[in-house]
Amino acid sequence: MKEPAFILEGKPVHVVQTAEALQEAAHHLNQQPELALDLEFDQHHYTYGFTLCLIQISDGHTCFLIDPFPLDDLQPLWDVLENPASTKIFHHANNDLMLLSMLGCQVRNLVDTAVAAKILNYAKAALGTLLEEELGLRLDKSQQMSNWNQRPLSKRQLEYAAQDVLYLHQLKNAMVAKIEELGRLHWLEEEDQLLESITYVELEDPHLKIKFPQRLTLLQQFVLKPVYDFRDQLAQKWNIPAGQVINTNALMQLLQDPEQGINNWLYHTKGINGRLQQERYEEQLQRIVNGSLKEAKKRQIPNRLPPNPYPPRLKTPETEARRELLCTVQRALIERYGAYATPMLLDQSTITHYSQTGELVIVKKYAREIVEATARDLQITL
Repeated sequence: MKEPAFILEGKPVHVVQTAEALQEAAHHLNQQPELALDLEFDQHHYTYGFTLCLIQISDGHTCFLIDPFPLDDLQPLWDVLENPASTKIFHHANNDLMLLSMLGCQVRNLVDTAVAAKILNYAKAALGTLLEEELGLRLDKSQQMSNWNQRPLSKRQLEYAAQDVLYLHQLKNAMVAKIEELGRLHWLEEEDQLLESITYVELEDPHLKIKFPQRLTLLQQFVLKPVYDFRDQLAQKWNIPAGQVINTNALMQLLQDPEQGINNWLYHTKGINGRLQQERYEEQLQRIVNGSLKEAKKRQIPNRLPPNPYPPRLKTPETEARRELLCTVQRALIERYGAYATPMLLDQSTITHYSQTGELVIVKKYAREIVEATARDLQITL
């Protein structure tokens, strides 16, 4: 293995930017029993889309910072991460696992220290907080929100990235030991198995996932779809977040009166990218809006609100009695396990569903067993 790019806290850090270096790193990592892993990515902040910017992996001694930008094929690394023979240690794995799944990698055999923190009833599960409380370490987090798309990455960025994985082995060991003492290791195992199942799925009707200040009518939703697609295509072409092409407030102003002329809206509305203010884009947008209005009229799409997908909650003596039964169980769980661990066992959505339907739906085996046992101890029949 070549000389490291730098030494951090006495540990060698290699920056991987070639296919040959990636093969060497993958060969080394595939022989290790435990790997600490973190990703730096950009999710519609500096650039278009969900972009992998850096992969940090440590075996507890040697750290590899893998730059995906110059690498055409990351499959050697995916093979390592999909190998169930080694444990992969993450902190707050959800987004990392989602991105890896999107890129074709399903991680196997993982432990999430943020989940461990919840089990131990930590009020805050931030990595910096846990490293300080468990190991007495204080890390510089000033680079957390820096632009990881830029190249070359600064020395401070590389050091920050390496620090995020160099101590995860120690942290995991300290927290798992406490969890074992409490007899909650099966909690962690089941939670981590659920994380393994995270799979990236394309959003259905992504234009309806925008958080508008008010609900949109059926006509507004219909007009929004082609405008959203147009905005997304330009964002991808310009490699900027879609909200920097046309932001939500500007979209809302267009949808409030889609029959208005595009000209006034395009040139006199805040939140519209200046590059869009050209005659060709004005004409294109006008055709899009006119075409959608014409098609909406043909289909007789009304300008009224759709049915509320969330029916109003019933409030009857029966629903309130059921709510109180499960809230009594919840209070007992808080007393025994703590206020921050209890939502893993019984959360408010479960209580609401039970109060409305009388059906107790708890998917996690360990959680269901604890809730049912606690109810029996309280002589409560659920």
